[in-house]
Amino acid sequence: MREVPAQKRGRPRRIDIQMITQAVLEIGPTNATMRRVAEHIGVSLPGLYHHVKNQDELLALVARHTLQSSPPPRYEGQHWAVWLRSYASYIRTALVAEPTLLEKFISDGVEYDGEMANVGEALDGLHAQGLAPADALDVYSAVVEMALGAVSEAHREYVHRQKGQPWFARIFSLTAQAAPEDYPTLRAIGKAGYDPFEDEAFQRRITLLLRGIEAQHGLPPEPVQRPQRSPRKPQK
Repeated sequence: MREVPAQKRGRPRRIDIQMITQAVLEIGPTNATMRRVAEHIGVSLPGLYHHVKNQDELLALVARHTLQSSPPPRYEGQHWAVWLRSYASYIRTALVAEPTLLEKFISDGVEYDGEMANVGEALDGLHAQGLAPADALDVYSAVVEMALGAVSEAHREYVHRQKGQPWFARIFSLTAQAAPEDYPTLRAIGKAGYDPFEDEAFQRRITLLLRGIEAQHGLPPEPVQRPQRSPRKPQK
């Protein structure tokens, strides 16, 4: 039988930021702790602390990695509304996928290489549509802030679901305790099964915003008609 060589002891395993980031991604940002990351990599806890100070820094690494590995769509001459829709969708998709990263993205101001260049190119593109610099910034900021607001609401819904209180359950809990004539619109929404946290609902709200921008500044309309609200299976 072939003898298996014994594992060498002595010098600790060498690690770097890339290995640490990959470990957090494999564990999942929500479940990543300093101890779990150290065990996943195969190093001591003090060895990991030599590279990162705490769990917040772990999450900041992953947030930065997320932006760098899949940066926002750049403005390259496409229709202003098409680009802004794709940019808003990117923000929502990237941050909703990992709720734990939302706080790091907002509170720590995590940036990636080329971020301000992308912003500058976007503002130049809007300025080329005839918008004054201040108006271009207002339009860009309105879309970004709406997308971040959608992410925040999606995160709140995620927390509610973890507690066993999703959107429709909260509607039915309220209306069940109220008089039959109270909250007729909310009852109709619950019965129809309209979920404000789905991508389709987000795209409709983006359409509302883009049409408002179009009307306010006299910009050319979005070339592709967005799909209308699809029929829902009524909720019991």
